[in-house]
Amino acid sequence: MKSLILSLMLMTLASQSWAGSLSDDVNSLGGNKALMKKVKAIDPNNRVRVVQNRSVDRRLRLEMDFNYGAYNGGDPYLKSDSIGGQLEFHINPSISIGARYASMSNELSAEGKRVFDQASSLRAQGINTGSVEVDPAEETILGTLSYYPLYGKLNFFNRSIAQFDFYVIGGAGTTKLKSGSSPTYTAGGGLGVWMSQHISGRLEARWQGHQDQVGGTDRDINQSVLTASFGFLL
Repeated sequence: MKSLILSLMLMTLASQSWAGSLSDDVNSLGGNKALMKKVKAIDPNNRVRVVQNRSVDRRLRLEMDFNYGAYNGGDPYLKSDSIGGQLEFHINPSISIGARYASMSNELSAEGKRVFDQASSLRAQGINTGSVEVDPAEETILGTLSYYPLYGKLNFFNRSIAQFDFYVIGGAGTTKLKSGSSPTYTAGGGLGVWMSQHISGRLEARWQGHQDQVGGTDRDINQSVLTASFGFLL
């Protein structure tokens, strides 16, 4: 009986010593070059493949999105937003080319209403102050190029995993205004989320610029545009 107890004690001490040694090896895995070589020899490509592969392959795929845009800056007398759509052709997971259309909705801003009401009040008193002139944008068409250098994955409450990409975007096109048309340019960045092989969403912030015409004079309009979109991958 004593020999059995002694054997069990020796086995317990040996297992604790082995566990401690294993724990030390694991904790020093990054600094143990010999152990790292053995791990890499098992499958030298495994770590690279896990890090680099995207769960949603966008190679040679078409994306169709519907979006809403809010505009800030530009004409201080106007407040603008838009609804529209976009097509993105993904050449590979890192590069896509796109086309965008936005239909604009415009109304007087708080400053525009104040100036308009003041001018109306003065005209009612027989004082001619001129009129508030604005040249609102009606629609915008853009061609774009996007580059996706960074990506990662999101865990939604341990129920599903979505892939996301940070991207930069640049483009050019035309804006139709009340006075005519103007060349338009844009640049910015965004976050694309690929919730499945066929469902996508985007949040994007861009600078967008064109020229309007007030009082017969061309004027530079620089705006910040925040868009949210929802779409599908075909």
